[in-house]
Amino acid sequence: MSPEKIFKIANTIVLLPWLLMMIAPEWKFTKTVINSNIFPLVLALVYAFYIAKSFTQPSGGSFFSLGGIEKLFSKREALLAGWIHYLVFDLFVGAWEWRDSLSNNISHWILVPCLFLTLMFGPVGFLVYFVIRYFLVGSPF
Repeated sequence: MSPEKIFKIANTIVLLPWLLMMIAPEWKFTKTVINSNIFPLVLALVYAFYIAKSFTQPSGGSFFSLGGIEKLFSKREALLAGWIHYLVFDLFVGAWEWRDSLSNNISHWILVPCLFLTLMFGPVGFLVYFVIRYFLVGSPF
């Protein structure tokens, strides 16, 4: 399958757990899906495949400069792996926010914007959730 096709599939399937957390947070199916970590695990396997594939096609890049990173992601397989990396970690953080909000009785109406921000802007959503959590729970952890 082409990297473009995998990109579209990954972007589509990752929406299910996000929608479940936002629309049906208390549903037993949501809890089963999110607590199983099946979506991040499947995407991690896809990531591992594409990162390994990208290393077989050296780009001359490195992790030690911005220009080196640009070269690393100049190959479509490496770029796809990088995108899937974001999908996996953003979903993992969003799932943590969802679990944490349930265990700390944080209103779902407060959680949903945080989840959306985490889906779209990763660290910004995490930061917003963390700040809100601090003011509502009184503890950062």
